[in-house]
Amino acid sequence: MITDHKNYPALIGAIAGDTIGSIYEFNNTKRTDFELLQPSMNYTDDSLMTLAVADWLLNRDPQDDDAQLLTNTMRYWANKYPCPMGGYGGGFHRWLLSPSPKPYNSWGNGSAMRVSAVGYAANTLEEALQLAETSAAITHNHPEGIKGAQATAAAIFMARTGNSKEEIRNYAEHHFGYNLHRTCEEIRPNYHFDESCQGTVPEAMVAFFDSQDFESAMRLAVSLGGDSDTLACITGGIAAAFYNDIPQGIVEYVANNLPTDLVTVVNHFCSQYGYKTIAQPSRHRGDRITPARITNLKPNEVFVFGSNLAGFHGGGAAHIAHAKFGAIWGQGVGMQGQSYAIPTMQGGVETIKPFVDQFIDYARQNPIYRFYVTRIGCGIAGFTDEEIAPLFREAVDVENICLPTEWWALLDR
Repeated sequence: MITDHKNYPALIGAIAGDTIGSIYEFNNTKRTDFELLQPSMNYTDDSLMTLAVADWLLNRDPQDDDAQLLTNTMRYWANKYPCPMGGYGGGFHRWLLSPSPKPYNSWGNGSAMRVSAVGYAANTLEEALQLAETSAAITHNHPEGIKGAQATAAAIFMARTGNSKEEIRNYAEHHFGYNLHRTCEEIRPNYHFDESCQGTVPEAMVAFFDSQDFESAMRLAVSLGGDSDTLACITGGIAAAFYNDIPQGIVEYVANNLPTDLVTVVNHFCSQYGYKTIAQPSRHRGDRITPARITNLKPNEVFVFGSNLAGFHGGGAAHIAHAKFGAIWGQGVGMQGQSYAIPTMQGGVETIKPFVDQFIDYARQNPIYRFYVTRIGCGIAGFTDEEIAPLFREAVDVENICLPTEWWALLDR
């Protein structure tokens, strides 16, 4: 009898692979001994669309038009997170923006990277294949696009229901025509960026077959080079299901990078289909206080300072931003280097609010960054904390924005 083991949080394997591969997508490494978890890593569009498919599975009904529901769900999450790390592919982005989106005969690897939820949710292999085709065909209706999604979903289904690597390999070779009797050592030297299903899925599967555990699967997938986040996303989905184990440090890292609404989708899916859930990240306000003195920043951190519209960064926090964090002389608004300018010297408080709202929206759309807001307007501009803090009321729920201690005290009232 085949036993379906579910002692791991479904979807986290795929999201972990996406996250770990994120910084190597356009800066490949061919090594396996890279630092596994780094501050600049984050989820990309691969994770967002993986969770969109999961959300579709949670809400589909026999009465529904599956294609329309999935289209609506994917567009919802893409509109909510329009600028993820890595960005959406050109064809897919046009599909998202179209008033009447239609399949565009894509054979790209997007159909395979987003399908892992199907492999976890299906009750039979046949159902996995059918759902995978549905999930792919709304965009990737080319035979290779459908094949890539089906092969990935089938491998995950077979892995979680107790099949051996050899059984999975033989099935995929026989049904999908992939050459899986290769090794990572053979693939790596000549492999390069390939966004196709046929140039990604077999290689991702080989990384799984060559691995000894979840971590080694991640290292092997990334070390192939190419479209690293997507390769590792596909490998991660299969490896998690097969090994029935993801190191706790990886689970916690991934969970702490995900916004709360995405964690909610993960846990709803896990609860619905009998998998372990993940702990909601601990995001108390103590974690979101801007340090009183900032002398250096990590690669994903941003110094938010008060400026003048002319961009004359001559004093206070603006001088620090210009001297240390890439603020551009003559640019008074927005992102520049590792700093973000909010004008505060052009009039009353009411003139500052539009720029604050613009900043909060930018932070929401760029979750890869952590923004340290200084006491803008409360120095040379002459405003008080009581006047400026309320402008940041909407930032309270934006988890990558840190605020000064004085403002938290005012916003908590």
